Amino acid sequence: MIDRYKFLSGLFFGAMWALLTFGFISEELLPPLASLRSLVFFLCDTIFLVLGIYSLRNKRDIFVVVTFLFIGITSCVLNHIGLLFGLNGARDFFGLLFAVPICRLFLTSKYRERFIESFDKQLLIFLIIQAFCMTWQFVRYGANDHGGGCMGFGFSGIASTLIYIISFYLISKKWKYGNYWGEMVRNKLYIFLLYPTFLNETKISFVFLLAYFLLLLPFEWKTALKILISLPIMIGAMVGIGIAYLFITGQSVESVFTQAAMDDYLIGEDPEELLDLAQYVQDGTYDIEDIGVLDIPRFTKIFFIPEALDDAEGGELWGAGLGQFKGGSLMELTPYAEKWNWVLSGSIPYLFFVMIQLGVLGLAWFLYTVATLFLHKSKVFMGLNIKLFILLIFSLIMTYNDSLRFFPFCAIIFYILIIGYVNCEDDVESKPVLEGHNQ
Repeated sequence: MIDRYKFLSGLFFGAMWALLTFGFISEELLPPLASLRSLVFFLCDTIFLVLGIYSLRNKRDIFVVVTFLFIGITSCVLNHIGLLFGLNGARDFFGLLFAVPICRLFLTSKYRERFIESFDKQLLIFLIIQAFCMTWQFVRYGANDHGGGCMGFGFSGIASTLIYIISFYLISKKWKYGNYWGEMVRNKLYIFLLYPTFLNETKISFVFLLAYFLLLLPFEWKTALKILISLPIMIGAMVGIGIAYLFITGQSVESVFTQAAMDDYLIGEDPEELLDLAQYVQDGTYDIEDIGVLDIPRFTKIFFIPEALDDAEGGELWGAGLGQFKGGSLMELTPYAEKWNWVLSGSIPYLFFVMIQLGVLGLAWFLYTVATLFLHKSKVFMGLNIKLFILLIFSLIMTYNDSLRFFPFCAIIFYILIIGYVNCEDDVESKPVLEGHNQ
């Protein structure tokens, strides 16, 4: 007899950990496994697809999947994108499509408490593993993109973001308003486990750090007064943390915290020149071989959206079709991706990622998908604080990176977001899925 809960949760958590740890294992412990990366990711995506379809019961979740299929298929047809390219590109959206239904599957079953206890324990284990992996990576490579924790090279932004939101979620379950400093001492483990975020060059960590400690305060008028009184201490603490960050990463103040440094990091030295270059490529004046490899900053890529979509059959409304950010290993790049590869490669803001493939309609779909998860009132302690933290994360992701392409990132974020209002009583339309576990 098969225990349905054990089987389904085993598939879910097993695939999650496979994706979360494959990078570090294949890069640091067993390099021969690196050649299996594409296969492992494909198999895990297949598991999430099957679990996601099985979990679809909620009207909101069904609507999200159906509208994505309509927009995605139409965009691919307009841009003459083949079926395999479209399906491969759709994998990048599995987190948005299926993470919520899968978590809802367990949270609305009689195994809800068992699932929460298991997930929370694994989140704490994840934090501890990051402390080991990111320290290892810092000692071996220094503070750079290698600091992706157990996920490996290139995952530094995702690692830092997950560390902050997981730590905040776990500390919120033990936090008590009143003695702020006393509570920090009592929950020092979760605060200590933030330290790996200073072992890479993820500058967004400073924003998360400030939000972390501010959102541990209750939403009251007297809280604002306390913040004003504590402002000198907070400024001093942030300066001290900044000095420590510069010391650890071996950087200078001029290379990180000046206006010129931030402009160069986010926008580039001459964005107008890059925009002119895009026009020359579109007109056929330059070929991609003439340009070479460019590292175009994040914000500047957003400025490229109108120019890039003018060259797509779907235009600004439908985009260039799914699959523009996939390929290059087992599958070839699409003709559009080959032509615009100099813009599509490198750091990708999620706003850019969605609009290039699905246009304005895809962006509207994404905003609806996320907004509907914030509308319900959370019933857990500090539920509003958690939602505000996650809202900050989503806001920054839109212009900073494409973390939402990574299924485990979506699963963890959405689990923390919806646990406060998704339960057996309030979501009866999803309840029957796991009933009768010994089938």
